Amino acid sequence: MKTTIEAIFCIVMPVLGLSYLLQPKQWIQFLSELAQHPQRSLPFALVMLTAGTFSGFAYNDWTATWPIFISAFSWLLALEGALILVYPTALARLQKIPDRVLNWYLRSGGIGFIILGVMLYRHFFDSLQISWSP
Repeated sequence: MKTTIEAIFCIVMPVLGLSYLLQPKQWIQFLSELAQHPQRSLPFALVMLTAGTFSGFAYNDWTATWPIFISAFSWLLALEGALILVYPTALARLQKIPDRVLNWYLRSGGIGFIILGVMLYRHFFDSLQISWSP
């Protein structure tokens, strides 16, 4: 199960990072629409809670290596999903943050996700110890 979760994170983290880096205006618009209509965030929050809890319990690796980020990210995802389910209007606070700050935050977070995804990718394939020679 850990190998599957690592593989998923190796793909999702860089793709999400590229999306944050290249499409911050669409993410800001998406968050703005969720803030204006908090009921639309409930399905996302349920998926976040479920995925975060599942991967958090299935992985839960707190050793001082790169996979600790998978555990931390999983539990933060579950916590954010729970927060939105219990307090869906919390997203309205995002409307008070200027777009230029959100733009910077998304772009820098995107770079961080890409770097983290590449590190996890390297760790993942090193841990498989695949030999390509016959």
